[in-house]
Amino acid sequence: MSQNRTNKGKKVMSDDNTTNTNNSNSKPQKRLIIVTGDKGGVGKSTFARALFQLYINKNLPCVTYEADLRNPQLERYFKKDYRPIIRYIDIFHRGGADDLLINLDESDCPITLLDLPAQSGGFFESYVKELSFFEVLKTDINCRVTMISVISRVLDSINVLEKLRELCKDQVDYIVVKNLFHGEEEKFERYNDASLRQNMLATGLIELVMPDLFYKSYDFIDRHALTFNEGQTHKATNIVIKSRIKSWLAEFETQIKPAFNLLGFDIQPDDGYYPAVVEKSKELRENEEKEKAKNQDSNLPSQNIAA
Repeated sequence: MSQNRTNKGKKVMSDDNTTNTNNSNSKPQKRLIIVTGDKGGVGKSTFARALFQLYINKNLPCVTYEADLRNPQLERYFKKDYRPIIRYIDIFHRGGADDLLINLDESDCPITLLDLPAQSGGFFESYVKELSFFEVLKTDINCRVTMISVISRVLDSINVLEKLRELCKDQVDYIVVKNLFHGEEEKFERYNDASLRQNMLATGLIELVMPDLFYKSYDFIDRHALTFNEGQTHKATNIVIKSRIKSWLAEFETQIKPAFNLLGFDIQPDDGYYPAVVEKSKELRENEEKEKAKNQDSNLPSQNIAA
């Protein structure tokens, strides 16, 4: 499948986040969505996986980037069918994330989803400053950035959000996601009472909640490394697991609707995009299996001689 695709007729976003097809930049506008949360376990990868699942379900073309090479979540759950659009950067080493900016410039895919790993904030800051990242995206690539901060109830979530705001200033659109796995919405008192929150709300911050998926259903898809769609159809699932996953994904979609325009859901669907990706993934798997079988066959004579 070609990396590039046509954007003719695609909706794009203006600087005030409204749909617009006329930009001063000659390139069609793109959207880079960065999911962050500098502490591990806040739920950012779960949010990224659910968001990617909705893009697939709605035929909205997206390319994803893994930045956690030690524990690549998107790869683990989606690689089987979507390998060509799961790419990799190393945010922890200088130069290791350069392909992200290069591909944003060269690709015409309208949505790019980046899942930043825990403890990468300082490395991402260095990357942004060295490349004048946000300025290049705006002026040279015509790409807007949505920065999603998934938070828990602890004070560290506020501190990380404050550092993020200091780095990005008004160059990005902000979304804060309260993960209800960590408690009911009103129990996020440290965040709810923070002056930072009030200041960001006054300048356009959108707040969302991510529903809590019952642990048995979550453990099921985690144990079998399934997408949210696959969790509903797997041979080992049952009606309760299926119902919970289906309801959770529907509720997730409902909860993120206030930020649909910042998440790329207003672009024109492309019904052929994901079938082509799946077909390419199948071809890659078959080629790997043939190569593996070929290598095994080539080793047989030497093994027989040794025997």
